[in-house]
Amino acid sequence: MSPDAPVSLALPFGAIGLVGGWLTADSLHLQPSHDAARFLLAGVTPITAALLGSYLTKRIGGVGGGGAATSRVGAGAVDGARLVGAVWMEGPGRWTRRGPIVAGLLAVWAIVVAGVVNGMTIGLMMGPAGMIIGAAFGAVFSLPFIPALAVVLLAANRVGRARAGSIVASADRRAVWAATASVIAVAALGARALFGAPVAPELGSAAAAMGLALVGALFVVDAAALARVLTLPRGPMGAAAGGERGEVGEVEVEIEATGDAGGKRSGTGVGRGERVDLGLGDEVHVEVVRPTHAYRGTRQIARIVRGDRERAAAVLQAGLARGGIALAIGAALWGQPWR
Repeated sequence: MSPDAPVSLALPFGAIGLVGGWLTADSLHLQPSHDAARFLLAGVTPITAALLGSYLTKRIGGVGGGGAATSRVGAGAVDGARLVGAVWMEGPGRWTRRGPIVAGLLAVWAIVVAGVVNGMTIGLMMGPAGMIIGAAFGAVFSLPFIPALAVVLLAANRVGRARAGSIVASADRRAVWAATASVIAVAALGARALFGAPVAPELGSAAAAMGLALVGALFVVDAAALARVLTLPRGPMGAAAGGERGEVGEVEVEIEATGDAGGKRSGTGVGRGERVDLGLGDEVHVEVVRPTHAYRGTRQIARIVRGDRERAAAVLQAGLARGGIALAIGAALWGQPWR
């Protein structure tokens, strides 16, 4: 998959639908004698949720980055009518560009419609009357899915704000899975407090444990990414061999940039060195080292950093804060006596 493509929401929504369908059966207090209805809920709901996720993938997010959405808007800037068409009709994030209120209302409407379709599909086992009843129940039981799916949609909406393949872009893509795992863990742990003892408590514990484990693993990866960003110098870099700031000679450096300010930049030193793209901002900083061989007149480029260090660090810190909150809530629910 291309690094600038939006994160597909089919699998995250399908996973939430699987857990949500099982928990819906618990909320209805379906006993083992009603296993057919329980497994129908757990089988149909994730499919409907996955289709909803696939439908929303190209309508939420993808705004503000260097991917397809930005390029399409840029192409339409020549003609006012084409620009309107690009913003409202084409590319990822077509709902997002209408503003948060409109996008939110459209997403809520899509979730409710999916709930109605899910209820009607399950009601087919009881005939036409069952479809009507199922539609009503589907609309009602879609309401708890709105906040759960909204958490994932908010994470997906941030994908595309940073340059593809950058540190921030990778963190944004991981955040979609962290949000999904957090929702599953919290729902599985809190279900007993809302609905009483589940039919299969070990399944809920297993789902919660896997969700919290994934959130914790992604938290560690994000912490490592933040540590890497924080180790970068704050300003333009010109380090000597011993770590001291040294004298720097002017040599043209070619930066492979794809943003609005792309093209060649003037840097210091020769060679390519390590490329680090933070994802936000077009500042370019070059770190050079003095060679240890006899020809000391030429400095070698050790690292070229593109982007705003402070903005990238702030984004990563916000992601860590969200992960920490999810882990704290999960730990608090895990220790409750009603588990």
